[in-house]
Amino acid sequence: MENQRIGVCSVCDEPIHYKYPCRCRREKPRVITLCGSTRFKREFEEVNKNLTLQGNLVISVGVFGHSEGIQLSEQEKQMLDNIHLRKIDMADEIYVINFGGYIGSSTKNEIEYAKATGKEIRYHDEKAVN
Repeated sequence: MENQRIGVCSVCDEPIHYKYPCRCRREKPRVITLCGSTRFKREFEEVNKNLTLQGNLVISVGVFGHSEGIQLSEQEKQMLDNIHLRKIDMADEIYVINFGGYIGSSTKNEIEYAKATGKEIRYHDEKAVN
């Protein structure tokens, strides 16, 4: 049953099988890691939604310390920063959420890391960067 043909894709005209998608649904999505201040939680959620609806695989922040008022130790901050660098390693690009042109020290470090590792960098507020 798993290799049974169940139709033809209306987009790419490739056969669709019970368990395996057609070519246009197998294409690898672009992987984007979001970077920016954790004070922008609402903005992170909005950008995540929009980029996902565009067909991207989005990796975001796991802990919004500033916006949720979470007190983190220096050790926890360092651990989270290191985890975020690994998220950048997994990505094709980073998308910097820089509302009002704000880029804090952690985000600056992430941008420099992304540059050093050859990642594409996009900014939400391009005018604030130029």
